Amino acid sequence: MTRKSATLNPTNSSTKKEDFPMKRISRRNFMKIVGAGAAALGLAACGGSESESAASTAASQFTGEAVTATYPLANGDKTLNIYIRNATSGVVQNYHDIKAFQVAEEKLGVNLTFTHPAVGSESDQFNLMIASGEYPDIIIWSYSTSPMGVDELIDEGVLMDMDSCIRQYAPNYLAAVDTPAHEKEVLSNSGTYQGIYCFTLGVPVSSGPSIRADLLEKYGLDVPVTVDDWENVMTTIRDNEPGVTYPFTTYRNYIGNANLNLLLPAYKTSTEFCSDGNGGVVFGPSTDNYRQFVTKLNDWYNKGLLDPEFMSNDSAANNAKLVNGSSIASVLSLNSGIGNVTTTARANNPDFELVGVAWPVLNEGDTPCFHLDGGVAQVGVQAVVTSSCADPALATQVLDYFFSEEGNNLLCWGIEGESYTVNADGSKTFTDAVMNNPEGKTPSEAVLAYALPSYGFVNPMDEDAYMQITLTMPEQVEARTLWHSLDQGVCLPQLTIAPEHQNDYNMIMNEVDTYVQEMLIRFVTGQSNIDESWDTYVNTLNGMGLDVATQYVTDAYNAFQQR
Repeated sequence: MTRKSATLNPTNSSTKKEDFPMKRISRRNFMKIVGAGAAALGLAACGGSESESAASTAASQFTGEAVTATYPLANGDKTLNIYIRNATSGVVQNYHDIKAFQVAEEKLGVNLTFTHPAVGSESDQFNLMIASGEYPDIIIWSYSTSPMGVDELIDEGVLMDMDSCIRQYAPNYLAAVDTPAHEKEVLSNSGTYQGIYCFTLGVPVSSGPSIRADLLEKYGLDVPVTVDDWENVMTTIRDNEPGVTYPFTTYRNYIGNANLNLLLPAYKTSTEFCSDGNGGVVFGPSTDNYRQFVTKLNDWYNKGLLDPEFMSNDSAANNAKLVNGSSIASVLSLNSGIGNVTTTARANNPDFELVGVAWPVLNEGDTPCFHLDGGVAQVGVQAVVTSSCADPALATQVLDYFFSEEGNNLLCWGIEGESYTVNADGSKTFTDAVMNNPEGKTPSEAVLAYALPSYGFVNPMDEDAYMQITLTMPEQVEARTLWHSLDQGVCLPQLTIAPEHQNDYNMIMNEVDTYVQEMLIRFVTGQSNIDESWDTYVNTLNGMGLDVATQYVTDAYNAFQQR
C-alpha cells in the first residue's frame, strides 16, 4: 500500500489539499482493533477540522530546505483539532481551559481545539475513533500500547508519514533530539521520524514505595530494606497499632490491572518483556523470578499483610485507607499520593508522616532492579498528524512551537506575572496563585489554570517547574531521591515491532496479557495453587503464541541496537 505523506511546499508553510477520498480502515483491521462485539457500540466520530478528505500524497523524503517559522503562522482562520488523553485527573475539563494554550493560539494565529476520550474508557474510544475513518488533525497517543502501531496506521491511511514534515518544519524538535542517544530513541528502525515525542528529560521517576515513618518510630523499627524487613515491619505494626487491618494497600491502575509492583525490583523481573540479563529478551511473567514474586505476594495475602481489595480499590480508596490508618504502606506518586494523603491526614493527626523509601531487595546490599521509563521519549507517547489534516505543515509547526524556548516556557510555567515570576538570576518561581492558592487548591491543581508542567503534551518537561509544584514537602524530596536508586538492568528501551508483525503481535499479546492478569489474581489470592498450576500456566502462554511474540520483540530489540 502506498503511504500517505505530506506534500511539502518549500516556498511557504502551507501544504496543498487534493481530493483524495477519506480512507476508512478495513473491516479486517477494524475487527482486530475493537473485536467483534465492539462494532455494535457505534463509532465515535472525531472529524478533522479543515477537511473531510485526505491530504495529498508524496514520497517520505526530505523535499526542501528547513523552514524557520514566522509567527503568526495564520490569521486566526485555521483550526487544528488535537485528540489527546486528559492528564489532569479531571481538574481541567478541556485543555483549552489552560491559559497557556489560549496564549499560544494568539501567538500562532491558529485555533486549537482538544478532544479527550472519557476517563476510564480511553483505549476503547481511541480504537473506535481509529476504526471510524473520521480523524482529528493530530493524535497524541501512546502508540506503543495501541492495537496498531504507527507504521501500520500509516499504511492503513490513518496517519501521515511525517518524516518530511518534521525535517522541514520542526527545527526546534530536531535541535532537541540532536544527540546520538536521543535520536536512537525517537527514530524508527528505518531511520525516519514518525512523529513528535513527549519528552521527560530529567523527570523519569515520580512514584515508589511509601510507609508511615511516625509508626516506625513509635515501635522502634528501622526503615525496611529487604523483603523480610517489610514483612517484619508490617506484621509488627498490624499486631500492635489500633485500627490497622491490612498494612499494605494498593489499587487497580488506569487500565484496570492490579498494581502489585512493590516486590518486582527485589525479584528482578517485570510485568512485560524485559532483559534476561545476558543480552536477550524474556517475557517477565513467564520466568522463574516472576514465580517467586507471585509466591511471596500469595504468602503476604495469606498472612493478612496485603489488602484483599487490591482489585476493587481505585486510587481514592487506596489513599483513604492510608488516611484513616487501616493501612500503613503503598506504592504512591509524589503528588497525588504522598502530598495529598499527608495533607488530608494531618488535619486530624499532626504527627502523621508518610515517607518514600527505597524499593525492596532480597538481600541487604543488593540494588533494586526495575523497569524505569528513564528515556527521553515518555512511554512511546508521540504526536502524529492524520490523513484528515488539510495542512500538515501547519500542524507540524504548531507542535514544533512547544519545543521552542518561548513555547515550552509558556506550557511549563504559564503566564509571567500571573503564574510565575522571573528572578534576578533568570530562574523562575511560581506565584502564590499556584503555591498558596486562595481557593485551597494544591500547587499541582492550581497550576493547571495556567500551564501543563507535568506529563500531558508533546514538549520537553521543565524539571524545575515540575519539581516546584510536586516537591512541596521534605518527604517528597527525599522520596524522589530514594526512588531514583535503581539498577535498570531489566529495562528495555522503547521498541518498534516490525510493521508486518504488528497485527500478529498485538493479537497474541492481547490474549497473553489478559490471561496473565487473570492468573496473577488467582495466584495471589490462592484460587490457583502456584506449585501445581505453574507449568500449565507457562504452557498456556506458549500455546497462545508467546514464543512468537518473544521473537518479534527480540528482532525489534536487535533492530534498535543497530539504529
